[in-house]
Amino acid sequence: MNESCPAATILLVDDDVELLKALTKVLEKEGYTIVALPDATSAIRHVNTTKQRFDLVITDVSMPGMKGTSLLTAFKTAFPKVPVIIITAFADWGQYMEALREGAFEYLYKPIDKTDLLAAIRRALANNLGNKL
Repeated sequence: MNESCPAATILLVDDDVELLKALTKVLEKEGYTIVALPDATSAIRHVNTTKQRFDLVITDVSMPGMKGTSLLTAFKTAFPKVPVIIITAFADWGQYMEALREGAFEYLYKPIDKTDLLAAIRRALANNLGNKL
């Protein structure tokens, strides 16, 4: 169980179903509540229809339909204080810079190292006390 931010709720968005399942399992084992969705459109629809609030968003960049950077922009516009961690399989300096300009808290590369991911989540949540999407 994560002692620093118990019961934090994370929105996880990735079109790689196996990775989505694996990350959900790892993060739930750490004590986080996870809502895992396969694309940006589903994520926006979920937030708009359920009004569920999140402490953190983790999204892939390359997904069919809306890209993760567009999802980042939408979330940062609506909920500027909620941190967003971007994950990607492609090292693209331009995309990295765009993500940071748009307000990404962190930018991680696949394959994702569990220790790096958990450390990034802890940093994001520590900087986000009291702010929810």
